[in-house]
Amino acid sequence: MSDEFIKQATKEIHEELEHNSQILKSCQNDEDFSNKCSEIEKHLHKIKGLAPMMDQKKIGELASLNDELIKKILEGEKIKGIFETIKQSNKLMKDLIRDSTVEIVGLKQTIKTKYAEFFD
Repeated sequence: MSDEFIKQATKEIHEELEHNSQILKSCQNDEDFSNKCSEIEKHLHKIKGLAPMMDQKKIGELASLNDELIKKILEGEKIKGIFETIKQSNKLMKDLIRDSTVEIVGLKQTIKTKYAEFFD
């Protein structure tokens, strides 16, 4: 990919993460989050698509895990603790934009373990 594409894609991912940050700030708990998760899913979907194209594998992995969980909520599932998990993920993805060496293994493992029943 060209430098210009990567620069533009990085800007777009940053903007999508900022949109999600603003939505998350308006939430206080899982119920609030569940009522707004369709908005967040739209931004995550874009992040999930752009990240691999710009060699941001870690961001793509977190976005995919979060996207799967949000789709379960949109299907009617209640997922305890999801609000805090999505907030942590969003913060970590923002950190990764600035520093691609930030480690995600811990959060990834926590998500996969805590919410194992929701993953195929």
